[in-house]
Amino acid sequence: MADLPTLQRNALRKLLDRPHFTPAEVAELGFRRLQLTRGLGSKGLETVLAWLRCHGYELDPLPNRCSDEARRSLRIERAIQLLRAQGFTVLPGTAGRDGAGKGEGDV
Repeated sequence: MADLPTLQRNALRKLLDRPHFTPAEVAELGFRRLQLTRGLGSKGLETVLAWLRCHGYELDPLPNRCSDEARRSLRIERAIQLLRAQGFTVLPGTAGRDGAGKGEGDV
């Protein structure tokens, strides 16, 4: 598979905003970015990954699900960002995992 089919080539051209690109430039984008590329469905993504493998680049797919702890941390980070965007000051927490929610100085 020396060349990419037209659909995949055009999707990557649009993503990279130029007519010519190398396998190294495409591999540098990473799996997740390719997965989110408009115009590349699951079959197109597989075609691009096969093309990259032919050129010596192996992109590992991301795990389907993250751990509960990772998901919890992500949700907390998003909540903190939302609070800050609304003008709240978020201080480092001292609350335990028991959900008591009382930090130092709380009565």
